[in-house]
Formats: sequence, C-alpha cells, structure tokens
Amino acid sequence: MKRAWYSGHSAEELGDSAILVGDPDRVDRIGALLGDPVFLPVKRGLKTVTGTWNGKRVSVAAFGMGAPIATIVLHEFADLGIKRFVRIGTAMYFPPATGGEFLVSDAAIGFDGTSPAYGVPTGQKVAADPAMVEALAGAATAAGETSHRGLYATYDAFYRDMFGIDAKGEARASAMRADMNSRGVMALDMETAALLAAGQDLGLAVATLCYGTVDALSQEKLGAQALDNGETQLFRIALNAITG
Repeated sequence: MKRAWYSGHSAEELGDSAILVGDPDRVDRIGALLGDPVFLPVKRGLKTVTGTWNGKRVSVAAFGMGAPIATIVLHEFADLGIKRFVRIGTAMYFPPATGGEFLVSDAAIGFDGTSPAYGVPTGQKVAADPAMVEALAGAATAAGETSHRGLYATYDAFYRDMFGIDAKGEARASAMRADMNSRGVMALDMETAALLAAGQDLGLAVATLCYGTVDALSQEKLGAQALDNGETQLFRIALNAITG
C-alpha cells in the first residue's frame, strides 16, 4: 500500500477533498463536527482526521505554520488522489475588511521561498480556483456572514515582514504593510501564495478562507469571544463549500 513520505497516510485513509489548517488543535475541534471521524496516526507532528460532512468524506490536516510544510502536505495528498483543497485559518486584514469578517482568496502575491519551486516567480500573482472561490463566498453568505474576495500576500518571516516583535522588525514590517496596502492587498498570511502556486502546477482546485483577526494597519486584535465564535463559523463554511 502506497503511503505518503511525511504524513504517512494512504489514499484509503483520506477523504475526497481536504481542508488544511495550521493549528493541530483545530483538527480535534473540526473532527468533533464530522460524522464518523477517524483520527489518523500522527507522524512528524502532522495531525489528520477523516470523516463525513454532507454525506461526503473529507480530511482535515494540520501543517503547523509556513509555506514549505503546508505545500508538502498538499503535495502528498495530491499524490494520493485528492484534487480539492481549502486552506483555512486567521489572517491580518486591510480595509475595507474589518475584524470578524471572512477573507476569500481571489489570488495571492508570493514573497515566500516556496512559490518559485512551483513555477510562480517572487512577487507575481497566482490565481485561486474560481469555482472554489465562488463556493466559499456562497457558503459564507448562506451562513449569514460578511465575506470579502481579494488579494492575499504571503511571507515567510512573520516577525520581520508581518509583525514587529522588536524595533528592527517593526520598522521593516510597517514598511511592508504600507506597501501591500498601497497595492490593494486584502490580507497577509504565510501560506496562500505557495498553496495556490502548487495547486496551479499540479492541476488542483485550491483556495483560502481566513477569518480576519488582526488589523494590518493598527495591529488591533479581535477579542477572544469573537475569535471563538468566528472559528466555528470558519469550520462550517469551509466544510459546506468543499463538500457542496
């Protein structure tokens, strides 16, 4: 039986589509929503659950943080036959989006080190799958939530390019955020561009849905209760979109 190198999974253990998350704890929380959830053996910290939603089998896999491992998980699952992926999580947002709204990737600009390996040069836009984008936006509307479709920008160095934990980082990150805002970027994250690039290269349907939790300009963060409520909606919207 063929098994993936890093995750260790086989095609028989996976669903017909996959949701990729960063935080492994979210696998447990989404798993609690699924019918007949089966938690697969954890290898190298990669946690996966397969269950049913709307009568269809779906897998939810955690990659941790960053484009390199996120694309490894996507590429391994694609090699095992999965063709439809949604990456979900939280993201910094720019106006007109506000905290507590949902951000759907029409496209992304990659400033990460992984996208070029999948044929998208640094700083070049790569599109999300149009049908998946429509499904995510439609599922958000059906759930009574406000969503925005727009451009993501993806970086590797969180504490240099996105958020300043020290004076040097704050100066660089502030300049980067101002530049992205001037280019009409809607959201910042660490994975989307690479996942879209890999999806384009491998012939997959890939898009991102994030919950806006940090104002990229003011650095104001969403409150804990709003974050908890939004996370549950995030799960349900993604599940409805990918199994619809």
